Amino acid sequence: MNLFDYPFLNYAPNPAAAGCVAGIVFILLTSWFVQSIRKRFQPRRLSVLLFISQLAIFIELIVRASIGDAAKNSRIVYTVLNSLFAIGQRMIIVSNYSFVLEVHHVRSCFSRGTFLGAVGGVLSSGFIMIPANIYAFNEDQISTSFIFRKLSASILLLDTILFYLILYLSKTIGDMKREGIILIFTSSILCLIAAMFNLFQSISIDYYNKTNSNDFWFYGLQLSPIILAHFTWSILHPKRSLTDARLTKPILFVNTENS
Repeated sequence: MNLFDYPFLNYAPNPAAAGCVAGIVFILLTSWFVQSIRKRFQPRRLSVLLFISQLAIFIELIVRASIGDAAKNSRIVYTVLNSLFAIGQRMIIVSNYSFVLEVHHVRSCFSRGTFLGAVGGVLSSGFIMIPANIYAFNEDQISTSFIFRKLSASILLLDTILFYLILYLSKTIGDMKREGIILIFTSSILCLIAAMFNLFQSISIDYYNKTNSNDFWFYGLQLSPIILAHFTWSILHPKRSLTDARLTKPILFVNTENS
């Protein structure tokens, strides 16, 4: 265990690998943008969330491909890389919730509360990482840093698990197209895998250093689930997976404003 490596990477990122993956993400980003234009960015919230997610991941990979061995131990580089990936991961988690709420397209108290709860979960998880990162640069406060890190990762994982409860309560599966069911289960499971890996990383400094020892852990278990989820979103864009007849109202989505 090397305390002095935390929270930095224990390896120099491979520029070629980061550049190739960035190229894949750019293709997905372009595909999503073009399809969204054709659909006039409808549903707007979902289109914007996923565009931001892919853009953040793309920029993160460009930065990763650009840094040298010396720069990997820079606080600025560490903050930029982690912030960009956090934005990308959290936006797609919120997108899963947003998709379910778009199936019936009813703006009820339940739907608004669900969306705000999902956003609140990812935001609180992100805010808790601020003290975790501050304490990470103080050797005497590393244990405190991991307390905040575990709390943040736990909230993020809880947000991905609660999605399935909302999916059940919303009673939307019966009104989804087959493409929509494939899309939302694929995306949510991949987000769950990435969130579980985040928590695994946060168990202790030994686990953290082990999973930051080479590129495999980052690309294999942290980034790949997010990219595969975006690939699924691009293939099964809402213009294909959301039915036009989406105004059937389930019990929990009764519009209270008109009652």
